[in-house]
Amino acid sequence: MICRTGTTVAPGIARPCAAVIGSVAIWAFGAAASAATGACDDGPWAAIETAAVSNARTIVLGDGRPVRLAGVESLAALARDAKTANAMDARLAGRLAQLLAAKPLRIRILPGKPDRHGRHPALVMAKDGLLHEHLLSAGLAVFMPESFAGGSLASDDPGGTCARRLLAIEAAARLARRGGWSEPGIIVAAAQPDALSTQFGHFVIFQGIVRSVGTRHDRTYIDFGSEWRSDVTVEIAANRRRHFGGEAALEALAGRLVRVRGFLQEKAGPMVPVRHPAQIEVLSGAEPRQ
Repeated sequence: MICRTGTTVAPGIARPCAAVIGSVAIWAFGAAASAATGACDDGPWAAIETAAVSNARTIVLGDGRPVRLAGVESLAALARDAKTANAMDARLAGRLAQLLAAKPLRIRILPGKPDRHGRHPALVMAKDGLLHEHLLSAGLAVFMPESFAGGSLASDDPGGTCARRLLAIEAAARLARRGGWSEPGIIVAAAQPDALSTQFGHFVIFQGIVRSVGTRHDRTYIDFGSEWRSDVTVEIAANRRRHFGGEAALEALAGRLVRVRGFLQEKAGPMVPVRHPAQIEVLSGAEPRQ
């Protein structure tokens, strides 16, 4: 993307405009992070007698209320053909039905409005653990933090313990190629236009070296190239910057290897708008690429 006033550029890269040097280290979510306890398990919880699977994304409680599992989505979101996506949805729905058959069941409805299908975001616990963890560990689901209503579950907390926990479980399944992660079309893409330009409108996961970070009054741009008309960019609204540690912490991403997840838009090249801090993971230089 275009160089902007107040752009921090990675060391060794020519600077076409003045740089602002951030000295504050940004907190990191990453595959190497240990699965933290707490947050996901914290109450209050309510007992539910019965729950049924309507489809891969919808659970119907015994009283008729539809809910969805907050923070996770079927791995079908990353599939690039309908046959693969349908098969992944079917496997997830089957496993979800098995998990819901285990009693007792407990639920925590999260704050926020229901989605356009009338589903409230929720955490659901079976007798042997959080359903989200089972699905992520089996390679049937992908972590989608923006589906937490209003950025719930510690989005204001730099530790982000629940998000880190779910990310670590997904990462273990991905690196072991369990479940759907063994499909050849399910990949973590490079942060390059040719790897992403066919995926507009889709949920994507990509990783690469941050070339520069530019701050404007209303936006922060994280750029993965120098050509603003075509390169990959992440966009963060000014009112969300504090969730990421502030301007200095974001500027400190220049030169770092990061993994980003979100819905891809076309906006002077591939662009992902990011709201939840767990959408950006800071990786070590040794992080294996998929």
